[in-house]
Amino acid sequence: MTKVRIENVSKYFGEVKGVDNADLTIEDGEFFTLLGPSGCGKTTLLRTLAGFYQQEEGNVYFGDQCINDLPTYKRNIGMVFQSYSIFPHLTVFENVAYGLKARKVNKIQIKERVLEALRMVELEDYQDRQPALLSGGQQQRIALARAVVIHPGILLMDEPLSNLDAKLRLKMRADIRDLQKKLNITMIYVTHDQEEALAVSDRIAVLKKGRIQQIGKPHEIYLSPVNQFVANFIGSTNFLTAMISEDVNKGSIVTVANKEYPIVLKKPYSGPAVYSVRPEQIKIKRTSSDGPFVKGVIVEATFLGEKVEYNVQLNHTTEIIQVNEHAVHYDLLMNKGEHVELYLNPEEAVLFSKDGEEVLNIHDNYSSTVYEPV
Repeated sequence: MTKVRIENVSKYFGEVKGVDNADLTIEDGEFFTLLGPSGCGKTTLLRTLAGFYQQEEGNVYFGDQCINDLPTYKRNIGMVFQSYSIFPHLTVFENVAYGLKARKVNKIQIKERVLEALRMVELEDYQDRQPALLSGGQQQRIALARAVVIHPGILLMDEPLSNLDAKLRLKMRADIRDLQKKLNITMIYVTHDQEEALAVSDRIAVLKKGRIQQIGKPHEIYLSPVNQFVANFIGSTNFLTAMISEDVNKGSIVTVANKEYPIVLKKPYSGPAVYSVRPEQIKIKRTSSDGPFVKGVIVEATFLGEKVEYNVQLNHTTEIIQVNEHAVHYDLLMNKGEHVELYLNPEEAVLFSKDGEEVLNIHDNYSSTVYEPV
C-alpha cells in the first residue's frame, strides 16, 4: 500500500492548464476516483502520476518520497488502460508474465505469481490461450492480472471498462472493486461515468476544466454538491428558477413554482437563486388537495423496470420537472395526461446562487472538501 500526496500540481499544454493546481491526498488502500467530462484533466493528472507527463508546478509524493523526477519504471505502479495493450502474439500466461521478466524475476517465482494473478481474475484455465480467442471482458482481465502481478504499490486505471457492453461493465466494476479490497492496494481510477464512480469509490474528486471542484464520499457529493456543475454531473437533478426573500416574521423564504417554503441560509441573501432537487426526492400523487404542492400534468411516463420516470409540466410555467418513483404495482402507475401534484421538499433541496457557484442553504453536515472557484 502507498499513500499518494498531490501538492498544488499544474500541468500546462502551451498556455492551457490541463491540470490546474490540484491538491489532494489519497490514503493507503483507498479506491479513489477522478471523475469528470471529457477534457476535464482527469487522464492528464493520472498520466502525471504515472510519470508519462512532467508537471510544471507542484509536487507528487508516493509515501514520503517525492517522485517528481523518478522515471515511470521506478514508480512501482501498475496500469490498466482503456485499450488493453495486450500482445497478440503471446499467450495469456506470457502476457501476464511480461512485466516480471522485464524485472528479471526468476522462472519459479514468475510461474507462481502469474498463476496467482490468473486465479484472482478467474483465468487460470486460459493460461495457454491466445488473447484473440477470448472475449473483451476476458482480455480486460488479462490486463488487470498483468498490472497486479508485479505487486505494485499503486494501481492506476484509465477508463478500463469503456470498451465493454453495459452488462459486462456492471460485473467487471464489481470484480475490480472486490480485487482492490482483497489486495488492499491503493487504486486511482479515472472515469467519466458517474454511476460507475458512485458504485466503486471510497472517495471521488470531480474535475472541471482541469480544476478539482469537490472531493468527498459518493453520498456526500451526490446529496451535497458544492456547485451547480457538480449537481448536474453527478446523477440527474432538476434546476428550477427560485427567488429568496426575507420576511420579518418568517425569516428567509424561497419561492419556487409559485410556492413558498421557509429555509435556513448560511448567510443573509435575497434575490434570484437556483433550486436543485433530485427526481427521487420529489413526492408525486394524483391531484386531490391544496397545501404545499406544486400542480402539473404528466407529459411523459417511462416504465424502466424498478422505477417509473415521469416528466411533469408545471402549471403556469414552461418548466418541466423529472420525478422518479419506485415501481411497486404496475396497475397503480400514472399515465401521460394525468394531473398531479408534487412536493418539492425544501429540506432535501440544494439552493445555489444565481450563477450556480455557491450553496446558499444549510443543507447537511457532510464534510466533503470544497474548492473555491477561481
